[in-house]
Amino acid sequence: MSVSNALGLGAISGLRSLSGPAFVSYAASRGDLDLDRTVFAFLGSPRIFKALVLMELGELVGDKLPATPSRTSPLPLLGRAASGALVGAAVFVSEGRRASIGAALGSTAAIAAGFAGERLRALTVEKTGLPDPVVAFAEDAIVLLVGLRSLRNVR
Repeated sequence: MSVSNALGLGAISGLRSLSGPAFVSYAASRGDLDLDRTVFAFLGSPRIFKALVLMELGELVGDKLPATPSRTSPLPLLGRAASGALVGAAVFVSEGRRASIGAALGSTAAIAAGFAGERLRALTVEKTGLPDPVVAFAEDAIVLLVGLRSLRNVR
């Protein structure tokens, strides 16, 4: 299960950079993801979980603002890749597997989803005539559903 979990959580990190870490932190704080005695144990802290949720909410609002830079510009893309790597590594380590493989899968999924999500969002706005924020809310729903689905198989 760790490959699909790392890919799913990495992908949503490419769409909303803090979503993957927030979902992993949620699972770890509930005891569904065993990160105790690992370098990722901090993700199981209820305070870290709350902070990630608050930052994720800020990201959800900021994503809809016209001044927000493209997710595929260098710095945002690097942040998404790092976020994907973090969640991929954490998922793999929780199952006693190599962090480096999980990190590679998670970061690759984040980068691919970042580019694909940006292009699909622009095409959807162009083809449907819907306002960008409406399409962005649909993207938020996808992030939520994929995040929840990725955690369903954890434990």
